[in-house]
Amino acid sequence: MARVLVYGTEWCPLTLGFRKYLQQSGIPFELHDVERDPEAEQAVRAMNGGKLKFPMVAVGELEGHWKPGDDARTLKNPRLAELQEALQRYGFTVS
Repeated sequence: MARVLVYGTEWCPLTLGFRKYLQQSGIPFELHDVERDPEAEQAVRAMNGGKLKFPMVAVGELEGHWKPGDDARTLKNPRLAELQEALQRYGFTVS
């Protein structure tokens, strides 16, 4: 089953925006704080060539944190249409 992982921080307004959208859309997701979770930070750095950039959203067939080779789409601070397309691709209903 597909999962949605949001990587960011508690204080980041963009991360908060993604959280609110997903909650209001009834889409289950997991929030991973890159400042408090070393594995989340490592996953984000792997997505971005060693750089810590957020928010990042991973959508797809994931077990644990995102890692290279996963059947998932990773998005760096995506626009709403981009996020919706990724969600739909993995079977989520978007509004």
